[in-house]
Amino acid sequence: MLNMLVSNKTGIIIQARTGSSRLPGKMTLPFFEDQNLITLMINKFKQEAGRTPFVIATTTASGDDIIVEICAKAGVPYFRGSENDVLDRFIKTAEHFRFETILRVCADNPFFDVASTLLLARMLSTGKVDYMGYEMDGNQPSIMTHIGLWGEAVTLKALVKTASLTNDSLYREHVTNYLYSHPQTFNIGLTPAPNGLGKRTDLRFTLDTPEDYELYRKIYRQLAARGSTNNPEALVKLVDENNDFRKVMKNQITLNTK
Repeated sequence: MLNMLVSNKTGIIIQARTGSSRLPGKMTLPFFEDQNLITLMINKFKQEAGRTPFVIATTTASGDDIIVEICAKAGVPYFRGSENDVLDRFIKTAEHFRFETILRVCADNPFFDVASTLLLARMLSTGKVDYMGYEMDGNQPSIMTHIGLWGEAVTLKALVKTASLTNDSLYREHVTNYLYSHPQTFNIGLTPAPNGLGKRTDLRFTLDTPEDYELYRKIYRQLAARGSTNNPEALVKLVDENNDFRKVMKNQITLNTK
């Protein structure tokens, strides 16, 4: 399944930067043993992305020189673009690497499900849509929720069209928001979230705050001890069995819901 590349024009773009108002430098903080989060993500995609190429899209800010250094050391391609106009960064990254279909990934998701995200590229191609994502409760793309397990698939053509239609900072910062906010303009595809997780609005696996950071380190260590760091079912089972984990998650969802 991991080698099911739709075409050699499909690529994974992982957005990563050190700037964060709630948890500065979160990508390079020690996360597990001697590895930081960006290194863990790079290793995860090396192991699980198969023949689908992946690149890091970071910014031209001097603070992100460390991201570039990590990429260079790991032998991973990267592109530097605008810090705030993330839409433009994605377009230029895709053009540079000649990707026509993009799997967009946010690097601050330590439990990311690569296999399920790769499936979205095939669905986008066969469904002949501009955008494909996993559907959460309320007909929402998973990218709009706290779950932090999957990416989304979008065509470069749709991103270029978006850039021509809006200069609103909201849409320039949140790469695909304009697409699914304007279904009359774009052909949007949503498919049920894997493992019945579409209704699990109580789960949060995206790292934004110091509380997230401490919680996810504990969870990751326990999963690593069981050899299950790349197993979404084991992840959810572990959280469901631990009331303290669920309490912290519930509180962070409440505090960070916009």
